[in-house]
Amino acid sequence: MMYSADVSTAGVIKKQISYKWRAYISVFTSLVVIQLLGVLFSLNGTGMSSSGGRSYNIQVEYYNADIIMIFTIFWGFITALLLTTKAYREDDFAFVTNRMSGTLSTILYLWIISSIAGFTASLSGYLLKVVVFLFTSQEILNSTGAGGAGVYLMGLVSLILTIFMFAGFGYAVGMIVQWNKMFVILLPVLVIGLLFSLEKAGYSLDQFFFQFLFSEQSFWLFLIKSTAVSAAAYLSAFLISNRLEVKQ
Repeated sequence: MMYSADVSTAGVIKKQISYKWRAYISVFTSLVVIQLLGVLFSLNGTGMSSSGGRSYNIQVEYYNADIIMIFTIFWGFITALLLTTKAYREDDFAFVTNRMSGTLSTILYLWIISSIAGFTASLSGYLLKVVVFLFTSQEILNSTGAGGAGVYLMGLVSLILTIFMFAGFGYAVGMIVQWNKMFVILLPVLVIGLLFSLEKAGYSLDQFFFQFLFSEQSFWLFLIKSTAVSAAAYLSAFLISNRLEVKQ
């Protein structure tokens, strides 16, 4: 009997993911736009160095996909935030469902689109190089570093996990706001208050959060940390969604 129920729940989640894939196709339009904007902003380069002498001058400009990746991470946050709005949440009731299956299907959907966004963002660096080569007179010197496919794969997984993690933040924030509209005002106040408290204690947001995650040299430790932070964000969103269901 329990086995049948599990299959039924899994089937509902699969149908919801399939529905969201078709219904929310516009998220990929916004993804393309945001990544093209990232390419545009990256055309100014992300750094520069120069050297010269009496008879020569060398100027080197650095191009990478960092800005595109930052834009993509922001896209993940906003997309997840929008999925918590009432119009999107009520789409789940087109199925025989409950809050658990609806939330799980949304989380899995966010993982799928985060994976796609991470893959396209990682490829955008090549697009940037093509654009620079075609529309400038600069000579391109490729410097991708050592490591080959293994390093690229670890970078791709790290990027996907980062997008998924910030999508989790957006999803949790959206659920909090849907639970009580007062948090539209309270959340910024709490964040600013936290920043002031950290500064007063001798810390900064960079030391407290970003260095904890993004300065991690070990891929496996980053994997564990980002997974734990993501799990905390999505668990918070799930618990709040249950309260939201009771409230409604």
